[in-house]
Amino acid sequence: MTDPTLQSDLSTLDARRGSTRIELSDDGLSYQCVRTFGAPPERVFRAFTDPADLRIWFPSGAPAGSEMTVCESDPVEGGRYHYQMVIPEHGQMAWHGTYTGVDRPDRLDADEWFVMGESDPTGPPTNQTLTFEPVGSGFTLMTMQVNLPDPEDPETFMEQSAAGLTSSLSTMDELVSA
Repeated sequence: MTDPTLQSDLSTLDARRGSTRIELSDDGLSYQCVRTFGAPPERVFRAFTDPADLRIWFPSGAPAGSEMTVCESDPVEGGRYHYQMVIPEHGQMAWHGTYTGVDRPDRLDADEWFVMGESDPTGPPTNQTLTFEPVGSGFTLMTMQVNLPDPEDPETFMEQSAAGLTSSLSTMDELVSA
């Protein structure tokens, strides 16, 4: 796959959609997502942390009829975030996180727990690092590195998680590049 920083023209949404790369490690314990956005790092960073923006793009990768019922974010080191959705045929899903490092607009680090149903988060978290690098004139190369506490099944991961993430990030690019 072509490195998204080497593409000659990232001025269109379609070209940036094509810049998305998601790779699951061989052991299923980590993945990396790389994508170019049509906005500077500060705007992309804000889209990842501002509840008003999150409510627009985050649920867009979920099945039709899904509803985001909670969207809270305090993007400071030690601050927390909580997103909750009700998804048809799956019920309630929640993401609980703690920002472990914030270097606006260049980097976000977080520990995150994903919970199905209404229980509280337990067990080891997923560790995430997002970096936002300026490229070209007004573009951002985002790299998301996610370390998982348990291995993912490659087929299920690509069909569900990667597909939903790709869709959500496309919607986010439409939002930030408008």
